[in-house]
Amino acid sequence: MSGGRWLRGLRPRLIFVFGALALVTAAGTATAAYVTARNVILNTTQVALALQVRETLDRLAPTLDYPLTERSVRAVMTALDPPSSDDGVLLRLGDHVVTNLGERVITNDDRMTGGLPTGLRRAVAADGRLAWQRFEWYGTPYLAVGTALSPPGGDAPALEVFVVADLNAEQEALASIARVAVLIVIGALVLAVLLAVLSAGRVLRPVRELGRAARRMADGDLEVRLRPQGDDELAELAKTFNTTAATLDRTLRSARRFAADVSHELRTPLATMMAVAEVLEDESDRLEGDVAEASRTVGGETRNLARLVEDLMEISRFDAGVAKLSPSDLDLATAIQACLRLRGWEDTVGADLAPGVVATVDPRRFDVIVANLAGNALRHGAPPVTIVLRREPGHAVITVTDHGPGLPSGMDERIFERFVKGDAARTRHEDRDGGSGLGLALAWENAHLHGGTLTAGRAPDGGALFTLRLPL
Repeated sequence: MSGGRWLRGLRPRLIFVFGALALVTAAGTATAAYVTARNVILNTTQVALALQVRETLDRLAPTLDYPLTERSVRAVMTALDPPSSDDGVLLRLGDHVVTNLGERVITNDDRMTGGLPTGLRRAVAADGRLAWQRFEWYGTPYLAVGTALSPPGGDAPALEVFVVADLNAEQEALASIARVAVLIVIGALVLAVLLAVLSAGRVLRPVRELGRAARRMADGDLEVRLRPQGDDELAELAKTFNTTAATLDRTLRSARRFAADVSHELRTPLATMMAVAEVLEDESDRLEGDVAEASRTVGGETRNLARLVEDLMEISRFDAGVAKLSPSDLDLATAIQACLRLRGWEDTVGADLAPGVVATVDPRRFDVIVANLAGNALRHGAPPVTIVLRREPGHAVITVTDHGPGLPSGMDERIFERFVKGDAARTRHEDRDGGSGLGLALAWENAHLHGGTLTAGRAPDGGALFTLRLPL
């Protein structure tokens, strides 16, 4: 998984931010502490050595012979290099050099102090001031302090004094501090990640609950509610979600109740209109011109309106949750043949029905599913239209195919939504009996009421393919 995809989720991003913040903070703090400790240790060492050299020379100065003799030089060497000291000492009086640095210092000609820093030697030779400098020699860190002991009057040459201290102990102390700093950074990072994981889980739990509730709402469960916890922004979001869900639930219930009431109220005048329309159609053969055509048109449109009202009432039953099954054991092949025969489709719809497929279904609702699928294929597809029944383990599978242009692009899922119709590319001709757009929605609702599924797609040889799977 690439880094970009890993950081796509909110949880890993929170952990990453927490960890990065802890790493930067701990690393910065540890670095600042290390630099401060290093400066304190090294400054303390060099100040202490410089004071030691200055105090020793100030104490010896009144007791020395001037001009300085070899005895005086040896006295300075002994004072600066007591038996308990590990410091190295180099004294230079003109061309005469006394040192205990051994091979670390080249002692011939002008290179006799070659192991000491050039800048330090020049500073001491120029004005005799007290100076110090850190340097490395053969990989070992040292601190060198240099000064000059000038005789009274300034006529005799000055004694250049250099004391070299090994900084290995300080270097080891700094290494220990560095190791502790690294451990602190690692510990802080681990602790921050653990806290981030715990905090992210606590913070994102309401977000996950909100996501699950939103998905349930999208699936039609408008009674889902959240339990706000606390008084923070997430609790406010949960309260807002509950308010929105309640408002949407009331609105949809009102709309569904309105549709059901309207559909119910339309049944009585529709019954009267149907009776009048049938009379007009019966008399249309004796009428002439536009009057005959109008009477037939009224009859057809009245039947369409009656079917729409019945479909709306059935949809309202599903919306209200009162649609129930009246199941019985049914031979599906026989039921499909009866559906086609009742509607006069035996000659227009081919049937390949496996015998002996018996399922526990509601006969009326099963007839609605088959009639809507076959009627949709006849209205919007092209012949031949075929219904195939076969048995699969635990299921009966019914497919309805036609040889028309197939479903429009992107309509595989939307085709089962209410009042959704295929576009003109799928319509063979203008038809007054073109359907209400509720037939496939009712078929889908009835299939799911049986615990089955209804899907749409494209047939291998063109046309639309609807597949119904019902548990036996």
